[in-house]
Amino acid sequence: MDSPALDEPGRWSLPLCRVFGIRIRVHALFLVVSLGLVLRAGFSHADEPGIWGVALAIQMMLFASVLLHEWAHVVLARLVGGHPDLILLWPLGGLVRHEPEADSPPGARLLVAVAGPLANLMSCVVCALALFATGFQPTLDPFHDPLASQPGMTAAGMFLSRLFWINWILFLFNALVPALPLDAGECVAVLAGARAGERSGTIAAVKASLCALLGCAVAAVALNDVLGLVLAVVIWIAARHRMARLESVDEFVSADAFPGATSLEMVPEVPTRSWWTRYRERAAARRQELEAEALKRDEERMDGLLEKLHRVGRDGLSAEERRFMELFASRCRDRQSGARG
Repeated sequence: MDSPALDEPGRWSLPLCRVFGIRIRVHALFLVVSLGLVLRAGFSHADEPGIWGVALAIQMMLFASVLLHEWAHVVLARLVGGHPDLILLWPLGGLVRHEPEADSPPGARLLVAVAGPLANLMSCVVCALALFATGFQPTLDPFHDPLASQPGMTAAGMFLSRLFWINWILFLFNALVPALPLDAGECVAVLAGARAGERSGTIAAVKASLCALLGCAVAAVALNDVLGLVLAVVIWIAARHRMARLESVDEFVSADAFPGATSLEMVPEVPTRSWWTRYRERAAARRQELEAEALKRDEERMDGLLEKLHRVGRDGLSAEERRFMELFASRCRDRQSGARG
Protein backbone atom coordinates (compact mmCIF):
# COMPACT_ATOMS: atom_id res chain seq x y z
CA MET A 1 0.00 0.00 0.00
CA ASP A 2 1.10 3.54 -0.65
CA SER A 3 0.80 4.99 2.83
CA PRO A 4 1.17 2.30 5.49
CA ALA A 5 1.40 4.89 8.27
CA LEU A 6 -2.08 6.13 7.38
CA ASP A 7 -3.56 2.69 6.78
CA GLU A 8 -2.36 1.35 10.15
CA PRO A 9 -3.90 3.53 12.90
CA GLY A 10 -1.58 2.14 15.59
CA ARG A 11 1.39 3.86 13.95
CA TRP A 12 -0.06 7.26 14.94
CA SER A 13 -0.43 6.60 18.66
CA LEU A 14 1.48 7.11 21.88
CA PRO A 15 1.66 4.63 24.79
CA LEU A 16 -0.07 5.79 27.96
CA CYS A 17 -0.13 2.90 30.46
CA ARG A 18 -1.09 -0.75 30.99
CA VAL A 19 -4.09 -1.68 33.17
CA PHE A 20 -5.07 -5.31 33.89
CA GLY A 21 -2.92 -6.46 31.01
CA ILE A 22 -4.57 -4.00 28.58
CA ARG A 23 -2.23 -1.58 26.83
CA ILE A 24 -3.75 1.91 26.57
CA ARG A 25 -2.52 4.13 23.75
CA VAL A 26 -3.68 7.62 22.74
CA HIS A 27 -4.03 8.33 19.05
CA ALA A 28 -2.31 11.48 17.81
CA LEU A 29 -5.65 12.66 16.46
CA PHE A 30 -7.01 12.80 20.01
CA LEU A 31 -4.22 15.14 21.08
CA VAL A 32 -4.54 17.30 17.97
CA VAL A 33 -8.30 17.66 18.27
CA SER A 34 -8.13 18.32 22.02
CA LEU A 35 -5.48 21.00 21.60
CA GLY A 36 -7.45 22.59 18.77
CA LEU A 37 -10.67 22.63 20.80
CA VAL A 38 -8.95 24.17 23.81
CA LEU A 39 -7.38 26.89 21.66
CA ARG A 40 -10.65 27.59 19.84
CA ALA A 41 -12.52 27.84 23.14
CA GLY A 42 -9.91 30.13 24.65
CA PHE A 43 -9.81 32.54 21.72
CA SER A 44 -13.55 32.53 20.96
CA HIS A 45 -14.55 33.11 24.62
CA ALA A 46 -11.61 35.29 25.62
CA ASP A 47 -13.85 37.63 27.64
CA GLU A 48 -15.06 34.88 29.98
CA PRO A 49 -12.96 34.40 33.13
CA GLY A 50 -11.36 30.99 33.59
CA ILE A 51 -12.25 29.86 30.09
CA TRP A 52 -8.93 28.06 29.58
CA GLY A 53 -9.46 25.94 32.68
CA VAL A 54 -13.03 25.14 31.65
CA ALA A 55 -11.92 24.12 28.16
CA LEU A 56 -9.19 21.90 29.58
CA ALA A 57 -11.64 20.31 32.04
CA ILE A 58 -14.03 19.49 29.19
CA GLN A 59 -11.24 17.70 27.34
CA MET A 60 -10.46 15.70 30.47
CA MET A 61 -14.15 14.72 30.67
CA LEU A 62 -13.97 13.69 27.01
CA PHE A 63 -10.92 11.53 27.69
CA ALA A 64 -12.62 9.82 30.66
CA SER A 65 -15.82 9.23 28.67
CA VAL A 66 -13.96 7.76 25.70
CA LEU A 67 -11.96 5.53 28.04
CA LEU A 68 -15.21 4.32 29.64
CA HIS A 69 -16.58 3.64 26.15
CA GLU A 70 -13.57 1.49 25.25
CA TRP A 71 -13.49 -0.37 28.58
CA ALA A 72 -17.07 -1.43 27.93
CA HIS A 73 -15.91 -2.96 24.63
CA VAL A 74 -13.06 -4.74 26.40
CA VAL A 75 -15.21 -6.17 29.20
CA LEU A 76 -17.85 -7.51 26.80
CA ALA A 77 -15.18 -8.89 24.47
CA ARG A 78 -13.67 -10.87 27.33
CA LEU A 79 -17.06 -12.13 28.48
CA VAL A 80 -17.85 -13.56 25.04
CA GLY A 81 -14.47 -15.20 24.59
CA GLY A 82 -12.22 -12.51 23.11
CA HIS A 83 -8.71 -11.66 24.22
CA PRO A 84 -8.35 -7.88 23.74
CA ASP A 85 -5.00 -6.45 24.78
CA LEU A 86 -5.11 -2.90 23.41
CA ILE A 87 -7.23 0.23 23.78
CA LEU A 88 -6.47 2.94 21.23
CA LEU A 89 -8.28 6.16 22.08
CA TRP A 90 -9.42 8.75 19.56
CA PRO A 91 -12.01 11.51 20.11
CA LEU A 92 -15.10 9.37 19.39
CA GLY A 93 -14.03 6.00 20.74
CA GLY A 94 -11.42 3.50 19.60
CA LEU A 95 -9.71 2.89 16.29
CA VAL A 96 -8.86 -0.71 17.16
CA ARG A 97 -11.73 -3.16 17.53
CA HIS A 98 -12.01 -5.48 20.53
CA GLU A 99 -13.47 -8.45 18.71
CA PRO A 100 -14.28 -11.88 20.19
CA GLU A 101 -12.80 -14.99 18.68
CA ALA A 102 -13.41 -15.72 15.02
CA ASP A 103 -15.77 -18.61 15.78
CA SER A 104 -18.01 -16.49 18.01
CA PRO A 105 -21.62 -16.09 16.85
CA PRO A 106 -22.84 -12.79 15.37
CA GLY A 107 -24.75 -12.08 18.57
CA ALA A 108 -21.51 -11.98 20.56
CA ARG A 109 -19.88 -9.61 18.07
CA LEU A 110 -22.96 -7.40 18.14
CA LEU A 111 -22.83 -7.23 21.94
CA VAL A 112 -19.23 -6.08 21.81
CA ALA A 113 -20.08 -3.42 19.23
CA VAL A 114 -23.01 -1.94 21.18
CA ALA A 115 -21.30 -2.08 24.58
CA GLY A 116 -19.49 1.24 24.09
CA PRO A 117 -22.54 3.35 23.15
CA LEU A 118 -24.56 1.72 25.93
CA ALA A 119 -21.88 2.69 28.46
CA ASN A 120 -22.11 6.32 27.31
CA LEU A 121 -25.91 6.15 27.43
CA MET A 122 -25.80 4.85 31.00
CA SER A 123 -23.51 7.76 31.91
CA CYS A 124 -26.09 10.10 30.42
CA VAL A 125 -28.83 8.53 32.53
CA VAL A 126 -26.81 8.91 35.73
CA CYS A 127 -25.94 12.55 34.97
CA ALA A 128 -29.56 13.34 34.00
CA LEU A 129 -30.94 11.86 37.23
CA ALA A 130 -28.45 13.89 39.26
CA LEU A 131 -29.41 17.06 37.38
CA PHE A 132 -33.14 16.41 37.84
CA ALA A 133 -32.51 15.99 41.57
CA THR A 134 -31.06 19.53 41.69
CA GLY A 135 -33.92 21.06 39.71
CA PHE A 136 -32.21 21.26 36.31
CA GLN A 137 -32.47 19.21 33.16
CA PRO A 138 -29.83 18.33 30.56
CA THR A 139 -29.98 19.52 26.99
CA LEU A 140 -30.42 17.03 24.16
CA ASP A 141 -29.32 19.53 21.52
CA PRO A 142 -26.14 18.11 19.89
CA PHE A 143 -25.20 21.62 18.75
CA HIS A 144 -25.27 22.97 22.30
CA ASP A 145 -22.21 24.96 23.35
CA PRO A 146 -20.80 23.19 26.44
CA LEU A 147 -18.76 26.28 27.30
CA ALA A 148 -21.89 28.38 27.80
CA SER A 149 -22.86 28.82 31.44
CA GLN A 150 -26.45 28.36 32.60
CA PRO A 151 -27.87 30.97 35.00
CA GLY A 152 -28.45 29.72 38.50
CA MET A 153 -26.61 26.43 38.01
CA THR A 154 -23.95 25.49 40.52
CA ALA A 155 -20.45 24.34 39.61
CA ALA A 156 -21.47 20.73 40.27
CA GLY A 157 -24.49 21.19 38.03
CA MET A 158 -22.33 22.58 35.23
CA PHE A 159 -19.98 19.63 35.58
CA LEU A 160 -22.88 17.17 35.30
CA SER A 161 -24.41 19.07 32.39
CA ARG A 162 -21.17 19.06 30.42
CA LEU A 163 -20.45 15.41 31.23
CA PHE A 164 -23.96 14.51 30.06
CA TRP A 165 -23.50 16.40 26.79
CA ILE A 166 -20.13 14.74 26.05
CA ASN A 167 -21.52 11.23 26.61
CA TRP A 168 -24.64 12.14 24.63
CA ILE A 169 -22.52 13.18 21.63
CA LEU A 170 -20.45 9.98 21.88
CA PHE A 171 -23.64 7.92 22.00
CA LEU A 172 -25.26 9.69 19.04
CA PHE A 173 -22.22 9.42 16.77
CA ASN A 174 -21.46 5.79 17.58
CA ALA A 175 -25.10 4.66 17.51
CA LEU A 176 -26.42 6.61 14.52
CA VAL A 177 -23.55 7.11 12.05
CA PRO A 178 -23.16 3.79 10.13
CA ALA A 179 -19.49 4.23 9.33
CA LEU A 180 -16.23 2.59 10.31
CA PRO A 181 -14.60 2.88 12.80
CA LEU A 182 -17.75 3.95 14.67
CA ASP A 183 -19.76 1.26 16.42
CA ALA A 184 -22.77 1.60 14.14
CA GLY A 185 -20.47 0.73 11.24
CA GLU A 186 -19.32 -2.38 13.09
CA CYS A 187 -22.97 -3.34 13.62
CA VAL A 188 -23.57 -3.02 9.88
CA ALA A 189 -20.63 -5.37 9.23
CA VAL A 190 -21.91 -7.92 11.78
CA LEU A 191 -25.55 -7.89 10.68
CA ALA A 192 -24.76 -7.99 6.97
CA GLY A 193 -22.12 -10.66 7.57
CA ALA A 194 -24.60 -12.83 9.47
CA ARG A 195 -26.84 -12.89 6.39
CA ALA A 196 -24.34 -13.09 3.53
CA GLY A 197 -20.93 -13.96 4.99
CA GLU A 198 -18.10 -12.02 6.57
CA ARG A 199 -16.73 -10.74 3.26
CA SER A 200 -20.11 -9.35 2.20
CA GLY A 201 -20.56 -7.81 5.64
CA THR A 202 -17.24 -6.00 5.39
CA ILE A 203 -18.07 -4.69 1.92
CA ALA A 204 -21.49 -3.49 3.14
CA ALA A 205 -19.85 -1.65 6.06
CA VAL A 206 -17.32 -0.03 3.72
CA LYS A 207 -20.08 1.14 1.35
CA ALA A 208 -22.06 2.56 4.27
CA SER A 209 -18.89 4.30 5.46
CA LEU A 210 -18.39 5.98 2.09
CA CYS A 211 -21.97 7.26 2.15
CA ALA A 212 -21.50 8.58 5.69
CA LEU A 213 -18.18 10.12 4.62
CA LEU A 214 -19.94 12.18 1.95
CA GLY A 215 -22.58 13.23 4.47
CA CYS A 216 -19.91 14.36 6.95
CA ALA A 217 -18.11 16.34 4.25
CA VAL A 218 -21.31 18.09 3.15
CA ALA A 219 -22.26 18.87 6.76
CA ALA A 220 -18.77 20.21 7.48
CA VAL A 221 -18.96 22.60 4.55
CA ALA A 222 -22.54 23.66 5.32
CA LEU A 223 -21.81 24.28 9.01
CA ASN A 224 -18.30 25.64 8.44
CA ASP A 225 -16.91 23.13 10.93
CA VAL A 226 -13.53 21.55 10.34
CA LEU A 227 -14.27 18.68 12.74
CA GLY A 228 -16.68 17.21 10.19
CA LEU A 229 -13.86 17.08 7.65
CA VAL A 230 -11.59 15.42 10.22
CA LEU A 231 -14.27 12.77 10.82
CA ALA A 232 -14.60 12.24 7.07
CA VAL A 233 -10.84 11.65 6.79
CA VAL A 234 -10.92 9.18 9.68
CA ILE A 235 -13.80 7.28 8.09
CA TRP A 236 -11.87 7.12 4.80
CA ILE A 237 -8.76 5.75 6.53
CA ALA A 238 -10.77 3.18 8.53
CA ALA A 239 -12.70 1.99 5.47
CA ARG A 240 -9.53 1.69 3.40
CA HIS A 241 -7.79 -0.18 6.20
CA ARG A 242 -10.68 -2.64 6.52
CA MET A 243 -10.72 -3.29 2.77
CA ALA A 244 -6.95 -3.83 2.82
CA ARG A 245 -7.39 -6.47 5.53
CA LEU A 246 -10.09 -8.17 3.49
CA GLU A 247 -7.93 -8.18 0.36
CA SER A 248 -4.98 -9.66 2.27
CA VAL A 249 -7.20 -12.51 3.49
CA ASP A 250 -8.46 -13.08 -0.05
CA GLU A 251 -4.88 -13.30 -1.33
CA PHE A 252 -3.98 -15.81 1.39
CA VAL A 253 -6.82 -18.19 0.63
CA SER A 254 -6.78 -17.81 -3.16
CA ALA A 255 -6.25 -20.91 -5.27
CA ASP A 256 -3.40 -19.19 -7.13
CA ALA A 257 -1.43 -18.79 -3.92
CA PHE A 258 -1.98 -22.46 -2.99
CA PRO A 259 -2.36 -24.45 -6.23
CA GLY A 260 -4.12 -27.76 -5.85
CA ALA A 261 -5.65 -26.90 -2.47
CA THR A 262 -9.05 -25.58 -1.55
CA SER A 263 -9.81 -23.13 1.22
CA LEU A 264 -11.45 -25.93 3.22
CA GLU A 265 -8.27 -27.98 3.01
CA MET A 266 -6.08 -25.09 4.11
CA VAL A 267 -8.14 -24.07 7.13
CA PRO A 268 -8.57 -26.85 9.71
CA GLU A 269 -12.05 -27.30 11.06
CA VAL A 270 -12.29 -26.14 14.65
CA PRO A 271 -15.17 -27.39 16.77
CA THR A 272 -17.40 -24.52 17.85
CA ARG A 273 -17.74 -24.01 21.59
CA SER A 274 -20.11 -21.62 23.28
CA TRP A 275 -18.78 -18.45 24.86
CA TRP A 276 -19.93 -19.75 28.27
CA THR A 277 -17.82 -22.90 27.85
CA ARG A 278 -14.76 -20.87 26.88
CA TYR A 279 -15.37 -18.50 29.83
CA ARG A 280 -15.58 -21.42 32.29
CA GLU A 281 -12.39 -22.96 30.89
CA ARG A 282 -10.51 -19.68 31.25
CA ALA A 283 -11.89 -19.18 34.76
CA ALA A 284 -10.84 -22.71 35.76
CA ALA A 285 -7.36 -22.21 34.33
CA ARG A 286 -7.01 -18.92 36.19
CA ARG A 287 -8.23 -20.52 39.43
CA GLN A 288 -5.67 -23.31 39.08
CA GLU A 289 -2.96 -20.74 38.48
CA LEU A 290 -3.92 -18.79 41.60
CA GLU A 291 -4.06 -22.00 43.67
CA ALA A 292 -0.59 -22.99 42.44
CA GLU A 293 0.77 -19.57 43.40
CA ALA A 294 -0.84 -19.79 46.86
CA LEU A 295 0.57 -23.29 47.38
CA LYS A 296 4.04 -22.10 46.43
CA ARG A 297 3.84 -19.24 48.94
CA ASP A 298 2.62 -21.62 51.68
CA GLU A 299 5.43 -24.08 50.93
CA GLU A 300 8.03 -21.32 51.13
CA ARG A 301 6.63 -20.16 54.45
CA MET A 302 6.50 -23.74 55.74
CA ASP A 303 10.17 -24.23 54.87
CA GLY A 304 11.00 -21.11 56.85
CA LEU A 305 8.96 -22.23 59.83
CA LEU A 306 10.57 -25.70 59.83
CA GLU A 307 13.97 -24.05 59.90
CA LYS A 308 12.84 -21.84 62.77
CA LEU A 309 11.39 -24.86 64.59
CA HIS A 310 14.72 -26.63 64.27
CA ARG A 311 16.54 -23.62 65.72
CA VAL A 312 14.29 -22.46 68.58
CA GLY A 313 11.91 -25.36 69.16
CA ARG A 314 8.12 -25.41 69.25
CA ASP A 315 7.92 -22.94 72.14
CA GLY A 316 9.65 -20.34 69.96
CA LEU A 317 6.78 -20.34 67.45
CA SER A 318 3.81 -18.01 67.82
CA ALA A 319 0.27 -19.36 68.11
CA GLU A 320 -0.49 -18.21 64.55
CA GLU A 321 2.62 -19.95 63.19
CA ARG A 322 1.66 -23.22 64.94
CA ARG A 323 -1.88 -23.00 63.52
CA PHE A 324 -0.48 -22.41 60.05
CA MET A 325 1.77 -25.49 60.30
CA GLU A 326 -1.12 -27.65 61.49
CA LEU A 327 -3.38 -26.38 58.69
CA PHE A 328 -0.67 -26.91 56.09
CA ALA A 329 -0.07 -30.46 57.30
CA SER A 330 -3.82 -31.14 57.17
CA ARG A 331 -4.00 -29.89 53.60
CA CYS A 332 -1.07 -32.08 52.59
CA ARG A 333 -2.80 -35.15 54.07
CA ASP A 334 -6.02 -34.28 52.21
CA ARG A 335 -4.15 -33.99 48.90
CA GLN A 336 -2.40 -37.30 49.49
CA SER A 337 -5.72 -38.99 50.34
CA GLY A 338 -7.29 -37.56 47.21
CA ALA A 339 -4.37 -38.75 45.07
CA ARG A 340 -4.61 -42.30 46.48
CA GLY A 341 -8.39 -42.30 46.03
